[in-house]
Amino acid sequence: MESSKTLTFSVIIPSYHRPGSLLRCLEGLQEGARLPDEVVVVLRDEDRASQEALDQWCGANDLGRRVKLALATKPGQIAAMNRGLAVATSDVVCFTDDDCVAQVEWLARLSRHYPDPSVGGVGGRDVVHHGNKQITAQARVVGKLTWWGQVIGNHHCAATEQPVDVDHLKGANMSFRRALLAGFDENLAGGSACLNDTEASLQVTGQGFRLVYDPRAVVDHYPADRFGESTRELDDPGLVYSDSHNWVYCMLKHLSPLRKVAFLVYALLVGTGNRYGVLKYLARVPYGPVAATRQLVASTAGKLQGVRTHRRTRGNGNDCQRR
Repeated sequence: MESSKTLTFSVIIPSYHRPGSLLRCLEGLQEGARLPDEVVVVLRDEDRASQEALDQWCGANDLGRRVKLALATKPGQIAAMNRGLAVATSDVVCFTDDDCVAQVEWLARLSRHYPDPSVGGVGGRDVVHHGNKQITAQARVVGKLTWWGQVIGNHHCAATEQPVDVDHLKGANMSFRRALLAGFDENLAGGSACLNDTEASLQVTGQGFRLVYDPRAVVDHYPADRFGESTRELDDPGLVYSDSHNWVYCMLKHLSPLRKVAFLVYALLVGTGNRYGVLKYLARVPYGPVAATRQLVASTAGKLQGVRTHRRTRGNGNDCQRR
């Protein structure tokens, strides 16, 4: 069994036009009980303000000697995360967002699970803050994928007090053995590429490894403004389209044939979140027929394109079916 002290850990932080948030994120890592062996900060090549702020910070702080700058020339989160993966050299790659601040025990808590060779990935809770208000949501289930393809998150909630096995981790607070991660799937749509964390998680569990959610591996999450192609407006037609596309594409890529059938029935007939199916649409029509119709049209278009994307890519060794 490996010792967590013999394993090396890289922290990858994609950032885009948020130098203040990025420096606060780095400050949190520097205060950690366990320091990362390296930190890979991924910035867009044209983001000069963040590059200059990072250079100044590294020159004034001890952790700066462990920081590597990776420049991404393509837009979007997938390009940034794959650029970070290409630069990272450690046994374990950890991911957090630039608007997150790791608590003192974060990396130490993640690392303590990796001596178990059956563990392929570990994540934790992101405690969400909106201004001075902390979200204190409760949940009974965290990080699960139902048999019919419903993705249950709740990684930000107080769902458990002890580490538990899960089906997927959350991008703001996740880590994987580097050797198990082929990369983030460039077929995912949208600037924020919804479900890129779920798809990466299913890559790892599809190889027979476990994922662990440790609620004491905590980052404080301060959702910041997004720039470029990304948005946090869940009813934005473009986001609805890309979220629906990614959901269908991801599930068809990873589910077994029988589960795919159940999933497609569920996705088109019921739906979930902003990915409306017929029944969810009918339930929302009385509260706003125009908005509900717009959601259904964008969602259905995205789902159908997700089917097409899966069909187009499945012959490229891109299908990773599970039981």
